[in-house]
Amino acid sequence: MSPLFLATLLLPSAAHAQRPTEGGLFSFDDTDVVTSADSPGGTVRVWYSVDGPNLVKQGDDDANGVPDYVEEVGTTAEDVLAAYADNGFRAPLSDGGRGGSDAMDVYLVDFGGNADGNYSAEVCSASPSQCSGFFIMENDFSGYGYANLSTAIRVLTSHELFHAVQAAYNADIEVWFSEGTAVWAEDLYDAENNDFLAFCDAYLEDTGRSLNEPPAGPVPVFAYATALWWWYLSDAYGDDVINELLEASETGDDLLADMADIEAARGGSLAIDFSTFARWNIATGRFSGPADSYPYASRIGPPVAEASGAAIVDDNRYYPLATTYYTLEHGGGEVWFATEADAPELAFSLHGTTADGDITEAIETFAGAATPRLLGDLPAGDYWLVGSNPTLAEDSTKVLMCLGSAEDVTACAGADTGGEETGDTPETPEGCGCNGAGAEPGAIWAVGLAGMALLTGRRRAYLGDAR
Repeated sequence: MSPLFLATLLLPSAAHAQRPTEGGLFSFDDTDVVTSADSPGGTVRVWYSVDGPNLVKQGDDDANGVPDYVEEVGTTAEDVLAAYADNGFRAPLSDGGRGGSDAMDVYLVDFGGNADGNYSAEVCSASPSQCSGFFIMENDFSGYGYANLSTAIRVLTSHELFHAVQAAYNADIEVWFSEGTAVWAEDLYDAENNDFLAFCDAYLEDTGRSLNEPPAGPVPVFAYATALWWWYLSDAYGDDVINELLEASETGDDLLADMADIEAARGGSLAIDFSTFARWNIATGRFSGPADSYPYASRIGPPVAEASGAAIVDDNRYYPLATTYYTLEHGGGEVWFATEADAPELAFSLHGTTADGDITEAIETFAGAATPRLLGDLPAGDYWLVGSNPTLAEDSTKVLMCLGSAEDVTACAGADTGGEETGDTPETPEGCGCNGAGAEPGAIWAVGLAGMALLTGRRRAYLGDAR
């Protein structure tokens, strides 16, 4: 699965964004004959061309004079808005009749294969920036990769209209939250949505990146891909947790801190949630099976190992809210672990594999510590190490990590690995520069929560500011 064309929330640089009937980046041509049709309930107005370069997809099976495509867009958009209202989200703000009524205006124009839709905020308050707006959508989806026209309509309307919902709270929310939750909302509306799963897959291709640090430049795939975390969070605490985060964005200036507070208020913790999330993410794709993970785990992933071999010695930088995975090709016998210096903020777990290659539940969970830790006398096979930094630290943790035999961990923690299961404090070899005094690390893991209904997967590459 590879992501398809993306959509984003476009904020206005002037008092009013230009509608397609007025010009702008995606607009009707002067020669287009433009008309509109209202949805059955009157909450959505669809604008389209009946003649010209942006001619809408033809077909009128019910012979009522309105193209079937236009009717389906209006009906679906109305259904999406009702679904969001039923889930407790605010309605998009009224545009004050700028499209000739108080309805949400949808414009169907030809994106020429460059994108498939966008939402534009139009008239905004000062602080917080709460905006009304409109959205633009591809006029026929000819040559696009959607399974069918109805799928394209459901994906675009659910994504773009959630941007309209977001703008009713705060249109200035950070892109990794705005795009990630808009993809999450696609699944909330339609759990058979491949678009959502394709972005989950994309997240698992870049797990070493902090959740809130997408690459610089035009809105990247990673911002959309954070949908996997929002699914996990809403599965753990209920869909209303996203609504609560949107409400917090109106007055707060630190969304991650607000998120951690919400988790704590609901009886959880960010450290436990994110480290469990990291553990779920490895039990995906060809590794899905007995270990706790998503109900759609076999349809996404798996993540890629940072390093693999009979021993792992990795001088890694563990970024906050990010995860690194390793594969140990173990020949049988004792497996030891240590970090060069104590790193109690880091959460590690060791997982075996079944005869079929599926990931098992954690053999052991532990924090980073310079005291060598015996993880067990284990049979030959492939083992996976999960290492995450489930904190809101301002800085990453850079530390040498060692996994393998007693001899292998001396690079991190000295020559002597004798003693109890967690290891006695070893003597530090001369010149090692290692910290040999480590406290017993405690596990910070929680039992994974059960998932929801089975989903499916798909999507494209990004162009500019539009989907």
